[in-house]
Amino acid sequence: MDPFSSFSLRFRLVLPFLALWFAAGVGLAWWNPQPRLMLTVAVATSLGFLLLGPYAAAALYILRLQYICRGHLRWPLCLVPPLSTVLALAYLLGWPAQQAALAGATALLGTVMGHDATLAVLELKTTPGARLDRWMVLLFPLFIALAVLGGYCSLGVGSGSYRVLKALLG
Repeated sequence: MDPFSSFSLRFRLVLPFLALWFAAGVGLAWWNPQPRLMLTVAVATSLGFLLLGPYAAAALYILRLQYICRGHLRWPLCLVPPLSTVLALAYLLGWPAQQAALAGATALLGTVMGHDATLAVLELKTTPGARLDRWMVLLFPLFIALAVLGGYCSLGVGSGSYRVLKALLG
């Protein structure tokens, strides 16, 4: 992606990715329509992207572990922050195993995306003349969470509309 592109161009390029998250929200609502699970997915993904991903990138950068094993060690090390955070939260909040597994998987995805985004931002800062698109950095994790919630709500609205029409028509 061109480091000089605008927010609207970047947003158009990530629309298929956001459509996948929307479909994940629909699938999760179809599988288990509890709002607690949907909020867990949205919050875990966003916090993984905004907090745990940059934390993992900073830890790898400071400890200079990114060069060990030709860079392949960073993926197992990216597992530690989200899984330890989710296990601690599951224990403290008394989450069922289903919710803890869902939170762990989505926090892991968010952490990997946040890690890669942090490295891209650091590389972009070293490119002369390139500017950081702060709107995309701040809003992209929010858009992911809103896409998941939108998928969840759209299935609910569709199901409710169907039931109302079925009741009205007989």
